[in-house]
Amino acid sequence: MSEENNLKEPVEIVPGKTGAEQSVLKTLDPTLYLVALLTVLVLSISYFFVFALPRMKQDQLGIEKAKYDQEKKLQESYVKCVDAAEEEYESYIKLNGAPVANQPGAFSAPEYIWQTADENRNAALDVCSRQFRH
Repeated sequence: MSEENNLKEPVEIVPGKTGAEQSVLKTLDPTLYLVALLTVLVLSISYFFVFALPRMKQDQLGIEKAKYDQEKKLQESYVKCVDAAEEEYESYIKLNGAPVANQPGAFSAPEYIWQTADENRNAALDVCSRQFRH
């Protein structure tokens, strides 16, 4: 009889629990704990795929859209800068040159006018490249 008492597991006393509640805790099947653990695991994975992953994808798409919009805006600014440089070139030639007869839109000017216009245009295009193309 004394050996049987020694073989029994020691009773764990939990403060605040009655003897009946403590015995119920001891008699719960371990598979119940496993089922509860698996339920929590499945719910966690489901939450990730149903809520967290779509939110991450949506945030990533928002970042990519903002980056695309910024690049598009930068490209538009570069094109405007190049157009302004070309317009400045043409207006310089029109201002300092003379129209060619029977050729609409054609101008005649001394060589130094063309060189100065080219230098100014190239300088403006370099500024555009440095400012908008990094």
